[in-house]
This record gives sequence, C-alpha cells and structure tokens, in this order.
Amino acid sequence: MSDITPETRFDHAFHKAADRHERVWIFFTIALLALLFAGTLAFVAVDFGVVAKGAGFYKSPLTPADSPLFKSGKLVKTGPSAYSAYVTGKLWYWTPSPIHVPQGATVTFYVTSADVIHGFEVQGTTINLTAIPGVVGTVSYTFDKARIYHIVCNEYCGIAHQSMIGEIIVDRRPT
Repeated sequence: MSDITPETRFDHAFHKAADRHERVWIFFTIALLALLFAGTLAFVAVDFGVVAKGAGFYKSPLTPADSPLFKSGKLVKTGPSAYSAYVTGKLWYWTPSPIHVPQGATVTFYVTSADVIHGFEVQGTTINLTAIPGVVGTVSYTFDKARIYHIVCNEYCGIAHQSMIGEIIVDRRPT
C-alpha cells in the first residue's frame, strides 16, 4: 500500500502554496527596502546639492562678517524713519551694541556670525533669527515704545553664552 493519502497530498499542496506565498512576501519586502534606501540616498544627494548652491551662502563663512558694512558695526539711515543695522555675533558679544534708534523707527536687521552659530533674539519683540557663519539673516521691526531692548543669544555658543547680551536703545520722540 502506498503512503500517499488524500490528506498528505493536500498537506503537500498546502505547503507548496504557502512556500510560494512566503517567497512573494519576502521579495516584496526586500524590494520595498531597496526602494526606500535608494530614495533616501537620492533625497540626501539632492538636499545637499541644493543647500550647497543656495543664494544665501558665501564661499567663506567669514565673508559677510569681513564686509565693510558688518565691520563698521553701525546703524545706517535708509529713509525718513527707516534704518539698517548690520549686526555680527562673535564669541561672546554682539556688535554694534548699543544701537540707538528713535521711537517709531523701522529697523531692518542684517545678522550674521563671525565664528559659531548664535541665536539673535530681541526680548519683548518678535525678532528671532539664527546667526550662522556665511549666512545673512534679515528681519524688520518697528520700535513703537521708547525703552531699552536686550539682544540675547538663544543658541548655546560656548562657555560664556549667558553673558552674550547687546542693547537696542529706543530714544523718545522729541515733542
């Protein structure tokens, strides 16, 4: 008598189908992983290519900080009540500081760093930039209240980070 029964034939067919099913899923999983890996590599290559060619970057990180506008460290009047401030963050101070502006003036800040990443925050305002070597960040703000505003570094930049404080003095409008 033969050892092959209808049950063993069914078991053999079932295992053969299950084996084929598992092989399809293993192939599908490996293909998805390969696609994910290739996509990640493509994204990284494109992302770094775009960042390296960005319009806000310079060939040397010190290029903006060495330009005459940032080196002079002064406020430039650009209109009747408009000013430009070229601010550089250095370990561990802001230049220029203090910055004097009249009440009601709109100041456009051009901010860069000469050494490491700094956070440029003017307390009591909505001004908050990251000062990065080789990059010039820009923000405008109208100072309506006469008072002293403090510029603080909100990005840890080294051992004396907590003492990196500058001032913007908004002088009262003449009456």
